[in-house]
Amino acid sequence: MNKVNIIIPAVELNDELLKCLREINKINFTNFIATIVLDHKSNKKLPKLKYKVKELIVGKTYMSKKRNIAARKFKSKYIAFIDSDAYPNKNWLKLAVKYLKNKSCDIVGGPGIPFPNQTYSEKVCYFSKRSYFVTGYLNFRKYKAKKRYCDWLEACNLIMNRKFFLKYGGMDTKRYTAEDSEFFQRIQKKNPTLKVFYSPDLFIYHRERRMFGFFLQRFVFGMDFLTLLKFNYGLNGLQPLLPILVFISFLILLVSNIDLASKIKIFSIFVILINMAILFDITKYIKSFKTLIYTLVTINMANISFALGGLTTFIGLRKFLDNKIYLYSRKKNKH
Repeated sequence: MNKVNIIIPAVELNDELLKCLREINKINFTNFIATIVLDHKSNKKLPKLKYKVKELIVGKTYMSKKRNIAARKFKSKYIAFIDSDAYPNKNWLKLAVKYLKNKSCDIVGGPGIPFPNQTYSEKVCYFSKRSYFVTGYLNFRKYKAKKRYCDWLEACNLIMNRKFFLKYGGMDTKRYTAEDSEFFQRIQKKNPTLKVFYSPDLFIYHRERRMFGFFLQRFVFGMDFLTLLKFNYGLNGLQPLLPILVFISFLILLVSNIDLASKIKIFSIFVILINMAILFDITKYIKSFKTLIYTLVTINMANISFALGGLTTFIGLRKFLDNKIYLYSRKKNKH
């Protein structure tokens, strides 16, 4: 039996997935296989690799279901999830297995840092995600922060015992987004002593979305904001509510009986205070004035997108939009 099964869900065998497989070929670990779970076959062929690649064709389905299928299909002691638009550092598996053995933890993972050759648009989107005002107290998952135990990590970089994953039923196959958040919440309810360990040396390189894709992602996360709330983490856990509450406050101000001049004054003060707080946060890691301004604007647009997504759930439009957004995302991203 192989020690680790690296599971990579994707739409098809495209250039990004091929790069992922080639980079996995360089890791300092030998006792593993990789399973690629695809919608359909493509004309591209697998490169020559030193490890075995299992290919599963499962038709059009969510990434959550693809992960479950691969975990159940092939036996291994551990399973490692990574996305097709990402690739690991050379010590990724070696250290992950070591932590699972020595840290008495159930699940390990690390940050997703940007590709070395990212575009400027991807760079700005990455900087936006590093901000507390976008990803909240979980922003450490976007850069090499200090080692820590945490409540959940992203599905693009997770390693755990296979039996542990199957014991809790795997991921929710009805979800195409926030399936990782729901997975951890469900386990924590059944197992309050769950230990999730984050380490910066388990980093992967992850392709960042460009502007429209980033805003669409935030819109979808907004639609699913109830899953992202962590009521046991105080104000930090309620951070996903912030964009929605700010947006609703603006709407209330707009329809209030206050005179126009006062509305403009209150609105201006509110916007200035919010953006000062954002600037204080992002100047910690952005030194270029141009990038600072672009990131500031992008964060505001991302939060508006999130708030609009939340409002669609409130007014009952989620079911109407869900499948349309999912099909569009698959067509654009191919992973």
